[in-house]
Amino acid sequence: METASEATAPFLALMAAARTGPVALLHSGGQGATWLCTDAVAQLTLPAGAEIGAWAQLDAFLHQHEGRRVVGWLGYDLGRDVEAWQKRLVDDFPVPVLHVAAYATVREFAPAVPTGAPRVPAATALRAHVDAADYERRVAAVVEHIGAGDIFQANLTQPFTGSWQGDPRALFWRLCEQSPAPFAAYVEDGQGTAVLSSSPEEFLWRQGDSVRTRPIKGTRARGADAVEDQRLLRELVHSEKDEAELAMIVDLMRNDLGKVAAIGSVQVGPFPEHRSFAQVHHLFATVTGQLRPGISHVDLLRATFPGGSITGCPKQRCLEILEQHEVARRGIYTGAIGWFGPGGAMHLNIAIRTLVHRAGRLRGNAGGGVTALSDPHLEWRETLAKMVGIEKALQVAVQMPNAGTA
Repeated sequence: METASEATAPFLALMAAARTGPVALLHSGGQGATWLCTDAVAQLTLPAGAEIGAWAQLDAFLHQHEGRRVVGWLGYDLGRDVEAWQKRLVDDFPVPVLHVAAYATVREFAPAVPTGAPRVPAATALRAHVDAADYERRVAAVVEHIGAGDIFQANLTQPFTGSWQGDPRALFWRLCEQSPAPFAAYVEDGQGTAVLSSSPEEFLWRQGDSVRTRPIKGTRARGADAVEDQRLLRELVHSEKDEAELAMIVDLMRNDLGKVAAIGSVQVGPFPEHRSFAQVHHLFATVTGQLRPGISHVDLLRATFPGGSITGCPKQRCLEILEQHEVARRGIYTGAIGWFGPGGAMHLNIAIRTLVHRAGRLRGNAGGGVTALSDPHLEWRETLAKMVGIEKALQVAVQMPNAGTA
């Protein structure tokens, strides 16, 4: 049985860590080990808009520091360094498109569900950039693309921007307590940006030549009581729309892994699987493979990034369509956060349920998969359901445009 000290120890250590450079806490929400990474010996940080050529720089950095744990984030726009799509959206919240640091000290903590978070100030605002009708129009436009045969599905998202004054390390503790997740991560770049992620989704796990991805597709909010909760879970598990959505993404991920995996090695586990979290139920699937000899971490990323669950399929056309119908650049959101090394090990999440803090401003995002069967209003409601954990951490409800005051 875990003790209060086990639950609070990693967060207390994070709060006490030096604030003069990069730091990272990788928390499993009680599902596995937790690591605090301090004493960075080197870092690679690329500004917003500097994605072209970034993979080569990351590859060189990882080779230089292959004996250490390297931790950081990979922004969504790094996908443009594989096959660029035309930029249209404004970057209204610019933060580094890539940040990783090699750490001299990695402290491991026993698995424990987060508790004991200190009080933090409430956010003074958390506003959607578009109202329900606007978002529903965007969903309908994506459905039209599907009907025209341009794509099969796409993951449409929207941003939320807030104002908050406080210690982001304490806020991460509260976020983990309110919304525990197996792939949670906190990363500071030492240059004013803090990333707080309570992601439930595993993007890539690698150990030597073995690789795994677990895309999530299909969501229902948790019920107000046990009866409603089970009804919503049954509805999700038996949803034709959600199962078809997951099947398409599994096929995409099989193809992506197939670019770097040994022929015949890519396999899909039980289908579909489901898991319940604090605020939502999710469907997911497990795809595994064996990499061909000589495949580097960056080779694997080039083949799979950004993850298919947060783009849609076919991926390249979806990236172009999302650029037309979303509201602002995604930044770190739906990229990846996690660690590399030492050696041939890697573990990255999909950067969803994630906040970015810089200079008293916060950016969060939420989205969902749009298919031919999508109801635009339900898609909008799904995005709000995915923001509930963040709302609880910030102690403020999402406001629609022009509602209330800052």
